[in-house]
Amino acid sequence: MLISFLVFVFGLLVVLGAYLAATRGSDAKRKRLRMRLSEALLHSAHTEDVEVILARTELMSEIPWLNRVLVDLQATLRLKRMLDQADLHITPSRLMMFAGMAGILGALAVSMISANFLLVILGGLAAAAVPFIHVWWTRRKRFDAFLENLPDALELMSRALSAGHGFAEALHMVSTEMPEPIATEFRKTYEEQNLGLSLKLALENLTDRIPLLDLRMCVTAVLIQRETGGNLAEILEKVAYTIRERFRIMGDLKTLTTSSRMSAWILCGLPIFVALAVSIMNPDYMSVLWKDQRGHYLIAAAMVLQVSGMLVVRKILNIKI
Repeated sequence: MLISFLVFVFGLLVVLGAYLAATRGSDAKRKRLRMRLSEALLHSAHTEDVEVILARTELMSEIPWLNRVLVDLQATLRLKRMLDQADLHITPSRLMMFAGMAGILGALAVSMISANFLLVILGGLAAAAVPFIHVWWTRRKRFDAFLENLPDALELMSRALSAGHGFAEALHMVSTEMPEPIATEFRKTYEEQNLGLSLKLALENLTDRIPLLDLRMCVTAVLIQRETGGNLAEILEKVAYTIRERFRIMGDLKTLTTSSRMSAWILCGLPIFVALAVSIMNPDYMSVLWKDQRGHYLIAAAMVLQVSGMLVVRKILNIKI
């Protein structure tokens, strides 16, 4: 039984490793795409009778009939947007395939050590959720990196505008001089408006790709300035100052709530620590909980209550500014 369990766990790790390998970004593919785009723009700039058509196609699956089915599903479109926001080069169908395989292997692994149907289902769901958690975590890290560099990007644009450059040239400077991921997103905005899309739509596409409040505030200020007039360089500088002040206040709040957050982590981890400690010190006392079916129900209920308590504590400590 132990060997079978280890075999299934190994298969689960292989599936998750294949998923992580498939989600790694391909720099060579990006360079080839950027080169083809530059050649198309250069060709269209020197040719009057040739029309260059650039279209965006949402690829949900490499299988044609499955791609046609998934395109019409709203949930798949949201999943595709999350993958794009996380900058993971993987289709939604491939992500769901990895999740399904991980779920099946996880359920089989749990079935090797327990015949309880509820635990088997929970084990399968936990394994299937790992790829989606990875997408969510990568997306969050990318948003945090974008927000961290946003004030510097706004100040760079402000200095460029003060030096006499146009707004499009300021976008290009950010795309070439700032680190990732802010350089990639501003490069997309610059290329969209350079290909003929209005600046308003290009900036709205930027806020759709990066749905952050600070970026929305910046884009709104730019659009209002283009309609009413004013010193755009000064506006961007003030927006950058406002964002930095929000960061400062958030840092002060984290400092003031450090003890509360540590208490929350201790309260959340104490039941698990006590269960493991008692199981090691007195295995016979805890064996009923692990072997009896009623104990399995208690474990499932405890897990649900534990997760609910962690979410409630997180909600209390999550102070929005």
